[in-house]
Amino acid sequence: MAKQLPKQVQVAVDWAKANSLIAVFGAMVVVVPVGCYFAADWFGANVRTEADGKAQAYSSVSSALNATVDVPIPGGESVRLEGLPNEQTVAELTKLLEGVKSDSIGVYGAAKVRNMGTPEHQPLVASAVFPNYPRNFGDADRVRTTFVRALNKRYEELLKEVNAGAPPAGSFIAERVSAVEKSFIASAGVDSLDKIKDEAERQKQKDILSKELLNTRLGICNEVALNISMYGSLAAFIVPGEDDPAITGLFKDMKDADAQDRLLFDLQWQYWIAADVLEAFKAANGGTENSVLRNPVKRLVSLRVLPMEVASAAPASGEASTMGGGEVPADGAAPAEDGSVPPAEATPAATTSTLGEPAIDATVEAARDYTKRFTGRASNGIYDVRLAEVTFVAETSKLPLVFAKLADENLMTVTNVRLAPADAFAAARLGYIYGIEPVSEVTATIETVWFREWTAKHMPAVLRTALGIQTKTPEGAMSADGAAAPQGG
Repeated sequence: MAKQLPKQVQVAVDWAKANSLIAVFGAMVVVVPVGCYFAADWFGANVRTEADGKAQAYSSVSSALNATVDVPIPGGESVRLEGLPNEQTVAELTKLLEGVKSDSIGVYGAAKVRNMGTPEHQPLVASAVFPNYPRNFGDADRVRTTFVRALNKRYEELLKEVNAGAPPAGSFIAERVSAVEKSFIASAGVDSLDKIKDEAERQKQKDILSKELLNTRLGICNEVALNISMYGSLAAFIVPGEDDPAITGLFKDMKDADAQDRLLFDLQWQYWIAADVLEAFKAANGGTENSVLRNPVKRLVSLRVLPMEVASAAPASGEASTMGGGEVPADGAAPAEDGSVPPAEATPAATTSTLGEPAIDATVEAARDYTKRFTGRASNGIYDVRLAEVTFVAETSKLPLVFAKLADENLMTVTNVRLAPADAFAAARLGYIYGIEPVSEVTATIETVWFREWTAKHMPAVLRTALGIQTKTPEGAMSADGAAAPQGG
């Protein structure tokens, strides 16, 4: 027998059966709002999640569109790119970089040509004489003799090219002054002015003679000054003679061959630097037509090239610390005194350095080092830096012109200057006549730059090795020992 519902519940059920439509709609009035509440909450969460995602995507796109990127340009300022990269911006950047590369190649080429000098710097002797000579004792002795003779001759020619000369020799002045004195005394009708009896007349004649001799001396010095553009002589440079102990005692044994090669090339390098400095002085003086009395640069006192700075670039094994150079058997012959080369059979057992084309990568960055100088330039794999200390006398008011001409000449920079007033009267007593304008004695440190792409062609093997300069081989490979790598198995 089924369990009966409570009376109140049974009455409600009976009423719901009798009024089914009303009961259904009543239930909906209660259930639907509650269900809608939960459904709306679920739907709103999905909408918010989707909206947040879209907002984040929009923010990312907007940030990308408004973003900027600084693209570094070698050797110049960075270029700022805005917005998302596309084919157009990539093409523009590629074109820009190609232009920068083309410009840098052009600038380097022009700088290298200028660096080779005007007129172009040439070796002092033929390459068969130096550095590609048979390295034995007898040949090395002839090489340095030939080289030193050529060095002295070239310095003398350089001084002539800039119309530099020395003041008149003291012996010449003394001879001319003595002749004037004798002529004056003879015109007075006595053997000596001391024999003039009248004291007043005697003193008068002595005063006249003193002025006459002074004018004679100054006239001789002025005559020389009017015919040269500046004072300068071999004494201003380091130019060893054939009998100089630094040369004659250099090569005592075959182990000294490397030291000789380095010294001879350095002497040649010093000459190139001196030639550039004198060319700058010549330009400051407006050529060679004007006399020393009117020119800004009056006198070259001394020019000393400082020891070579060690380059920062080196082969993988580190910079060479010894003087060793690549040597291979050779059938070359010893150079004669005039620089010519006798037949090869004259020295069948000699050895010579075989130097190939230097492999210089001009695309690498030349790092700056501002701890050395304000220019930041220091020797590296592309160029070497040489410093020269130059002391000269110049018209004080024209010094800016002189410094400008030094800067115009072959990548030179004046990095330090010391000035001191020059005593023109003391100089005149030594035969140097500077003119009427105030003059100063200047000691300038000059930084010079030398591209290895051409200097290395004239370097001996030992110096290439020390600087880490590699050599091209026929196969396109490179040797780091300053000599071409052997071919074949």
